[in-house]
Formats: sequence, structure tokens, C-alpha cells
Amino acid sequence: MLLLEPFGATDAGKVRRNNEDALLVGEGRDETLFAVADGIGGFEAGEEASRIAIEVLNELEPGSPFQEAVREANRRILAAGRGDERLSGMGTTVVAVRFGGTTERPVAEVAHVGDSRAYLLRGGSLRPVTEDHSLVAELVRSGDLTRAQAADHPQKNLITRALGAEEEVEVDTAVLPVEAGDRILLCSDGLTDMVSEDGISEILAESAGDPEGAARRLLSAALDAGGTDNVTVVVVDVKEHVAPPGEERSGTRELPTVAPPRGAPGGAPPGQTSGQSSVRTPTRARKGEARGVSAPPAVATRRKRRPRRLGALGKFVRGLAAVLVVVVALTPVYLWGGSRYFFGFEDGEVVAYRGLPYAPLGVELNEEWRRTGVEESDVKGPYRDPIDDHKLYTREQAERVLGDLGN
Repeated sequence: MLLLEPFGATDAGKVRRNNEDALLVGEGRDETLFAVADGIGGFEAGEEASRIAIEVLNELEPGSPFQEAVREANRRILAAGRGDERLSGMGTTVVAVRFGGTTERPVAEVAHVGDSRAYLLRGGSLRPVTEDHSLVAELVRSGDLTRAQAADHPQKNLITRALGAEEEVEVDTAVLPVEAGDRILLCSDGLTDMVSEDGISEILAESAGDPEGAARRLLSAALDAGGTDNVTVVVVDVKEHVAPPGEERSGTRELPTVAPPRGAPGGAPPGQTSGQSSVRTPTRARKGEARGVSAPPAVATRRKRRPRRLGALGKFVRGLAAVLVVVVALTPVYLWGGSRYFFGFEDGEVVAYRGLPYAPLGVELNEEWRRTGVEESDVKGPYRDPIDDHKLYTREQAERVLGDLGN
């Protein structure tokens, strides 16, 4: 029998005045469900979006469809934005994990949208379970950026997928076999932007058996590194529970088994459960001031295919498919980028552009907006770095920069 020992914490950080992150640490109807949401939209809008996402997951019954709950959160966020102008355009990332399976084959099911992450620590090795839905991640996958370049990229936080961005949201899921000794981490980018994966791995390994200590150390590390964003982590330890004869097993309860998607290891068909739960968790998880999560690499539910040779036509089709995948992935970014502006130097003159400063696979994501008539040599010091880095602005902000450049 396995026991879950979780701890979650969150902090606004050293720069932000409000905390747009939210978390769920086993307090919902499914006590094996844990989640982190990172709100987008500023002021109170991001807080509301992440709150809605966690509220929907809080209502999820054990064994109910995981993906549908995330889609329902997307619908509620969109509806709230339409009903209140102050919340228009709000959104949130989400990463969540729940446990189930059978006694012989316990599993964890992970769902995510955006760039909040899940990791799995097993045998001292940290492995990512999720892949970011972000512009920089897409550029790395397309070969336009290296992973080293992506880590310090000025637009690394531009995401290509979020709840509240579109009418329909695509939810990535993975089902992972779990075993005693595993540690799963869920976290917002306030942790991963501040602390390297090596640093996260070291902290998780050094605090083995103490999820609260691990969560607090991760939070402190992010704050010590600058704390430029809200930080949230959830750490869940999977432990073997051996009850001595006659022991009163207070503080834990048996839970309905979560049915993983069809084809998952040890899973039952959708809509059914596998009988008694093989996982236990304390009746109430404790909350701290920060949260963190780690997850394993996705357990492949894809069927293996026999390799076959490709002729010239086959290679062309494969290449075309790769291009289409990148273009489709970047479409939400392009649409969002239509409301963003940046500046650059061209032939010694400052030029304003509308869109995003990228051309993945030769597809331009921007267009010239205005010629400023300002010579590069006349640009004041404070504006040179933002122009070199192609800092993104709203139209109102870009208009102010134009006015300043002309003075």
C-alpha cells in the first residue's frame, strides 16, 4: 500500500505586489489530486483565472475525466472574462497530477497547459514530465534556438497555450507508473526561471523524506535568486505504508481509484475504476507559503511503429508536416503578437514593428509599423538595451516610447 505525503507553498516574490498563482494540495473531492496554476492578465485578472482553474479541479470527482475538467475551467474563465470588462483577456497555466491505478500497478496521471511544469525525482535523477507550451520551446524544437539560448531569452515567458486564450484548449496528458520512493514536483515558472534544473534536483535529493523542507528550500532558492515572479511549488512524496498489526490507521483514508486513459499502463477503460485505491493520502494536506511540483517524463502511450525507409517524396512529406506542426503551434502566438510592438535598428535608423521578433522556419511574425526618423546614434542610453533586446510593448507603451525617442 502506498502513502502520499504532500506539501505546497506559494509566495508573491520580491517584485510583484500581488500573487496570481494558486494551488491545490489534496483538499478537493479527489484527495489524490494536486495542482498549480499561474495566472495571466495583471491586476486582479490573473488571480481570478488561476482561482477558477483550481476551483474546477477542486470539484473533480475521483475517476472523472481529467481533460474535460481542464476544458471546463477554460470555458468558465472565458465566460468570466466576457461578463466583466476588467477580467477581459485573463488566462492561466495549469499543471496537475492525480494518483490511482491498482495495487500492483499504481500510476500518476499528469495534465498540463502552458509553462508550469511537473518533474519526477526517482533514484536521485530528476526528469521532466511536461514540455512547455511556449514560443521559446517551439523555437528550440524547430531548431531556431538552442536550449542554452532559450534559458536566457528575453521572451522565454511568452506562452503558446493557456486557459482563457481560445474557445477550445488542447490539454497534454501523460500516465506514469509510480513506486515507493518517487517524488513529484509541480511548479510555476517563478521557480524554474530562478533556479536551474540541476539546482532543483540537488534540493529535492538533499531533502529526501521531507516534502515540507523540500518545498520551503525551493521557495527560498527562488527568492534568493531574485524572486522576480510569483513562486509556487507542490512536492508529493510516494511512500510505502506498512501498518503494524492492530494499528489504528488514522490520518489516512482509502480513495477511489483514478482511471487512467485507455491504453495506459495498469489502467481501466475510461469511465470505470479498478476497485480499491492503491494510494493513500493524509486527510488534509498542509499549506505553507510556497508550492512546488516535479514530474517524470511522460510514459509513452503512443504505439511503437516499425521503422521504414523514406523515399524523396516521403522525406518531403515529413518535412512539410514538421513545418505545419510548428506553424499551427505558433498560430496563437502570432494572433497574440498582433497586439504587441517592438523596436529595432535598420540601416542606422530606429524602426517600430508590430508583432513578434521571430521568423521560425522563415515565417515572419512581424511587420513594419512606423519609421521613427530617429538615428541610432541619437538613442538615449536607457532605450538602447530594450531596442537591442526587442522588448515587447503594448501599443500605448510603444506610443510613449516614440514620444520619448523624438525628444
